[in-house]
Amino acid sequence: MFFSGDGLALLGFQPRRLLMVEADSEIDMLRAGLEAARCSGVAAVLMESEGRFADYDLTASRRLVLAAEASRACVMLIRSDAELRSSAARTRWSITSAPSVPLEADAPGGAAIDAELLRCRGGAAGGRWRLIWDMEHGVFRDAAQLSAQQPTMPGAVVPFSRLRTGEEGAIRRRA
Repeated sequence: MFFSGDGLALLGFQPRRLLMVEADSEIDMLRAGLEAARCSGVAAVLMESEGRFADYDLTASRRLVLAAEASRACVMLIRSDAELRSSAARTRWSITSAPSVPLEADAPGGAAIDAELLRCRGGAAGGRWRLIWDMEHGVFRDAAQLSAQQPTMPGAVVPFSRLRTGEEGAIRRRA
């Protein structure tokens, strides 16, 4: 399983309200997900599978969509290493890891992903975004907007190479 309570808490989920179910088979996972999606007190159902997932067909996806519409729950199915197939889902996304954008002084930046909207029923597909995790606010932000808003550090920055070679204009240590 790729998800953890701590990781979901960073995304804003309250751990005390989180129930994780690990099913013995794909069909058991679909049954549990469908029952959860039918509950009016559930805000989101998150299922994950890897590989082919033969039990997830057009009928199973339609049942999940109808249950989600009736209960107003958000149902997400994350499929890794899977081929595209027919689905009744409203949207289909491709999410992949991306290199982080370095911070000042080449410090490592926040986690980044590339998101592409492959299908959107009733809307336009084809949008692409590079999103960067903003730990301070607990949200993903658009990388293009973030880079435009980054404040520069005050003061001059002198490269270490100039300090070592004693080039003119470099700061020198007093003996």
